[in-house]
Amino acid sequence: MNRFNNLDGPSPKLRKIAGECPHCLHHTTLVGTVHEELAGSGFQQEDLKVVRYLMTLRCDWCKKESTYLRLLTRQQQEYRGGSREVFHTIELNQVWPPLAPRELASEAPEAVREVFTEAAVAEAAGAFRLAGIGYRAAVEQIVKERGATGNNLHQRITGLAALGVSQDIVDAFHEARFVGNDAAHDALAYSAEEIADVAELITEAVLVLYVQPAQRARMAAQRAGRRAAAKQAAP
Repeated sequence: MNRFNNLDGPSPKLRKIAGECPHCLHHTTLVGTVHEELAGSGFQQEDLKVVRYLMTLRCDWCKKESTYLRLLTRQQQEYRGGSREVFHTIELNQVWPPLAPRELASEAPEAVREVFTEAAVAEAAGAFRLAGIGYRAAVEQIVKERGATGNNLHQRITGLAALGVSQDIVDAFHEARFVGNDAAHDALAYSAEEIADVAELITEAVLVLYVQPAQRARMAAQRAGRRAAAKQAAP
C-alpha cells in the first residue's frame, strides 16, 4: 500500500504500521487497536476470498485514532508440503476523520488550483473515476501554463523536458494522464490509494514548479531589501 507499510498479513492489531496519520499528518508509526471482520462482507472471487474489515489505528505521535474499511484477499498457497493462508490488502478507505478535499499551494496558478480542487472534491466523495479525469485536467492546465507545445497532451508533457522540467515530473504527469485516460475512455476504476498517489504526484510537482521558486524569490527580495537598508544607513 502507498499510505501504510507493513499492512499485509492477517491482522494489524497490536502491530506497528508505518505511515501518515490523518490527524497530525506526521509520517510516523501507528498501532492497530481494532480489526474486525464485517458480517456478510466476504465473497469468493475465483480462488480468492475477499473480506472487508473495520480497522482502527492509533498514532504514536498524537495518540489519536483513525478508522478505515480494509478490503483484503485471503488465499490458500502451498507452503513446505502443506498450505497456508496469505492475506493481501487491496483497498483501504478512510472513515474517520472525514476526508477533506486536498488543496494546492496558493503559489500555483488559479486555473490549476480550481481544476485540482474539483478533482479533490470528487476524490473525497469516493468518485474515483471523476477524480482521475479531474487530476488529468489539472496536469493539462499546468502543461498549458508552462508553455509546452504539441499536438496532444502526451507530446506536450514530453515537451516539458525541453523547458527545464525534470524527468521525474514528466513521468508523474504521464502517470496522471494514463489514469485520466483510463477513467474517461475505458471506465476503469482505480482504488482510493492509487488516486491518492496521483494527487500527491501533482502536489509534489507543484511544490517544485511553483512553491519553491516563489520561496526563493521572496528570500532574494528580503536579502536585497536588507542590503539596500544597510547602504542607506551607512554614513
